[in-house]
Amino acid sequence: MFSATEHAGLVAAAKSAAELLADGAGPESVAPARLPAGVPGEERLAVTAADPAGLVEGLTSFAEDIPSPRWTSGRADGGAARAAWCFGGHGSQWPGMGRELLDRVPVAARVLAELDPLLPGGVVEPLRNAAVGEAGGPDTTQPLIFAVQVATAHWLLSLGLRPEAVVGHSLGEVAAAHVSGALTLAEAARVVAVRSGLLARAAGGGMMATVGLDRHTVARRCAEIPGTVVVAAHSAPRETVVTGESEATRALVEKLEAEGARCRLIRINAASHSPFVDSVLPRMRAELAGLAPVAPHTPWISTVDAVPDPDDTATAAYWTRNLRQPVRYTQAVSALARRGIRTFVEIGPHPVLIRPIRETLRAEHVADPLVVASGLRNTSEPLTLQRLLGALHCRGLDLPDTPHEPVTAPATGAVHAAPHDRG
Repeated sequence: MFSATEHAGLVAAAKSAAELLADGAGPESVAPARLPAGVPGEERLAVTAADPAGLVEGLTSFAEDIPSPRWTSGRADGGAARAAWCFGGHGSQWPGMGRELLDRVPVAARVLAELDPLLPGGVVEPLRNAAVGEAGGPDTTQPLIFAVQVATAHWLLSLGLRPEAVVGHSLGEVAAAHVSGALTLAEAARVVAVRSGLLARAAGGGMMATVGLDRHTVARRCAEIPGTVVVAAHSAPRETVVTGESEATRALVEKLEAEGARCRLIRINAASHSPFVDSVLPRMRAELAGLAPVAPHTPWISTVDAVPDPDDTATAAYWTRNLRQPVRYTQAVSALARRGIRTFVEIGPHPVLIRPIRETLRAEHVADPLVVASGLRNTSEPLTLQRLLGALHCRGLDLPDTPHEPVTAPATGAVHAAPHDRG
């Protein structure tokens, strides 16, 4: 981690460190002394990589103004002091996700072990053996996504980080409910088990897709297509998720793509947030009737109801609405922006909300927001977490000197003067 009073100072420090590393110096010896905390206009740089060669590449990329995931920089303006933690839905899964959480992060491994008997099929062996695929059904894939989300969240909490608020997209609302304090881990696991199992039963060959148009336009175009296809999520001002019968959904996508709209099919063979799930809602309400949610200790912004803080969040009735109603994600992000939140951290295996968040914040005219993620496909979780922490630190968040419980082996040879870096 480097700091300077101006950008040119960071560039000079990066060049010097890259030369020293290339000559064989150890990573711990090349970071200069940081400025005292609170220096006005302090510029910060963090570089993270798995080995010294990667650090040299990251430092050189920064010095030459070449974008790279190995580095991040920013002004320590306090923008990261209040962060919303965001949890995505289906589509963030990838084979191998969570394996390093099990093998190298004790606090996350304990959460996964606790979830193992609570979720159908368990989570420990499927994650360790990379059993989850790109196109798994909701009953096999969604419990694993949830498990990685909450294990990562507990890891962040163990490092002393706390969200100002939490928000979830579809399945992600269950992780948000747990992190907010509304549900225990066992209760949240129960919701996921019931929700994903019933969604699989109601699949019926359904399909979902993302459309790069506003929700009002998409709703109108859905009505023009023979068969059933409806709006499933308001992801961003100009990004809408549709769902319904496979043929109708595919016909809508083909028609809109021919007109130049950006569309993408989602890897799920179900049609949540549509009439296709109506048949399982009574059973869902019955199976979750024993839930006993409590008032959250952290604000949880609903993506189901027009009111951001409904009275019955986390009840059985709420979860039936969660499965049936369109996801009001862009409205929730707007509500958070209007509460002064400028930092959004997506927690999960791979980011699926980054672009919708940025587009919503742009529409809300939020200046210089920080939107980052805890995970990245095919990338070590300890490495991506260091990148996340470095990004937060570059925007002024003071991190603890040492993690409460470090990973079992160093994730990087990161250049730093604080314990975690963002690259």
